[in-house]
Amino acid sequence: MIDFVSTHPDAHPQTVACARLLAAVIAQAIEDASKKPQTSEERANAVAATDWLFNEKSRFAKYASLIGTNAEAMREALLAPHKATGLTPINNKFDEGRRRRLRQQYVAWLKHREVERQNAQAPHSD
Repeated sequence: MIDFVSTHPDAHPQTVACARLLAAVIAQAIEDASKKPQTSEERANAVAATDWLFNEKSRFAKYASLIGTNAEAMREALLAPHKATGLTPINNKFDEGRRRRLRQQYVAWLKHREVERQNAQAPHSD
């Protein structure tokens, strides 16, 4: 069970407000990463959001911990097929189509990172 800071009965109102803001940032990143891009700007936003969600150097893990959850568990849940999560959301904006697009974005992100890693290790000819 997740003990979200924003729903904790003893949480200070300012703490609750900050947790909700961080949760909104995370939700927007998920929205951007899983949206079918129509423009080059939306495509760039999807790439940046995917990087933010999955890059270990981003602030995502810190934001997740500040709202009372675990980043790695969230990442796994985002990439899992809907049925595999065992959750029945009240309002499911993150349907299977969005999950599929996010998984595709994630695979492309992994490939891009691997190419960058190989380029960084390649000997430079001067």
